[in-house]
Amino acid sequence: MSFLFEAFAWLISFFYQLTRSYGMAIVLLTVAVRLVLFPLTAKQAKSMQSMQRVQPELKRLQTKYKNDRQKLNEEMMKFYKENNINPLAGCLPLLLQMPLFFILYRVIEGLSHTKNGGTVGAPKYIDKSSELYHALEKAGGTMVSWGIDLSRSASSASKDGFGTALPYFVLVAIVIATGYYQQRQMTARNPQAAQNPQAQMMGKIFPLMFGLISYSIQAGVVVYFAVSNLWQIGQQYLIFRDPAMAAGPAPSSGSGSGGDDVIDAPSKPKAKAPAKPRQPGKNRPTPKQDGRPRKKGGK
Repeated sequence: MSFLFEAFAWLISFFYQLTRSYGMAIVLLTVAVRLVLFPLTAKQAKSMQSMQRVQPELKRLQTKYKNDRQKLNEEMMKFYKENNINPLAGCLPLLLQMPLFFILYRVIEGLSHTKNGGTVGAPKYIDKSSELYHALEKAGGTMVSWGIDLSRSASSASKDGFGTALPYFVLVAIVIATGYYQQRQMTARNPQAAQNPQAQMMGKIFPLMFGLISYSIQAGVVVYFAVSNLWQIGQQYLIFRDPAMAAGPAPSSGSGSGGDDVIDAPSKPKAKAPAKPRQPGKNRPTPKQDGRPRKKGGK
């Protein structure tokens, strides 16, 4: 585990050498992590799109095998395999990010070199010859950027008064707001989730949960949360906007969908072309056509 701490600390040290800013170093670290995770998060978005397209077929399977749970699970797994869908793909990026949050928390704690009881020690995880090491040692256990000590939390800053804690509260509010917007963005692409009370509840709980976590952890990790949310919003916008990235093959019912039991969508009747209005003097039968003799003199 110490190897991961040192790797994150080295990245922060590298980006600090480029920017001379603790905050920008964490921002660039977030971007680097998100770039590494991009293939997985893009796959997550595609998986959500695929799940949205096959919802009618999944509901049909659930109705057909509602009394046989084992058979239902077998048919659904067969259906996922035939349509190349991984129902767990959407969870993988989140599961991978949770350890990263913990690692960054420990790294910032080590870089700010505070120990139990508030005593100050030497910065951990980085080389003593690095610029970040000398800057942190000179700062005496603080990581000040944009007027905020990134090694402190909002709960800690609130003890010094509202004025001191206000920038921290704004940062926490950004995490909550971007989290809500990200969930709404996902729900807008999945009408079934929008009608699911459980999905709506989770969409409200997760941003609030991260807001509560952000209140009690270092502001440096909160910066990571905020930038990560903004990245995800932009990434989802690009993926959902590009049909080539979001689209996928049409769902195949396959042998597991019941063969003759497949329910086809009713075809819409073709609209009849409107009849042309009859114009005066036209399409009226002539005397020869209606069988009556023509009178001489036009009478």
